[in-house]
Amino acid sequence: MREAEIKLALTHQLAIGTSTSSSPFLEEVELNGGEIRADLVHVIDMHCYEIKSASDSLARLVGQGSRYARAFDQVTLVTAECHLKKAIPMLPPWWGIMVVPNEAGQAFKQVRKAKLNKRHEPEVLVTLLKREEALQILEEQGITRGFKSKSLYVIQAKIAELLPLEELKATVRQHLINRARPRAQYCSLST
Repeated sequence: MREAEIKLALTHQLAIGTSTSSSPFLEEVELNGGEIRADLVHVIDMHCYEIKSASDSLARLVGQGSRYARAFDQVTLVTAECHLKKAIPMLPPWWGIMVVPNEAGQAFKQVRKAKLNKRHEPEVLVTLLKREEALQILEEQGITRGFKSKSLYVIQAKIAELLPLEELKATVRQHLINRARPRAQYCSLST
């Protein structure tokens, strides 16, 4: 299966396991100004799924993983069977691992369940926010003067400095949920 097919099948399988039919997922979530993109994120539990199809390389996996470890609560590698032996030693023990089925319609095989990440870094977590979201947070904190014309990086750095980690995690999660909601509502209307 190609990456787009894997995302669709994975989203379907994961949505079946949740309590709501319109569980919010986001694709290609940018970190560090788009330097890294998380393939699929289940925003309710901030679970990042990094997909490596049979035609993909594992060359960037370590770099991607180090960034994911600073921003997401859980991370799971979703990989083709051919990458499994090489990928396992590259991953921290808290990452989950799933194997892509050989044919569409089959279930993904869970090799290892993801554990909670304990290495969040505010400076990376805040890069999940888009400009409008970041400005809204500053406005809620009563700090907008002088920031509307600043770069996104400066705005994000100010938020990382202002909010305690747990509050920042909850705030970022809520903004991602809000971003995913229109998509989830559209998807549930079209089915």
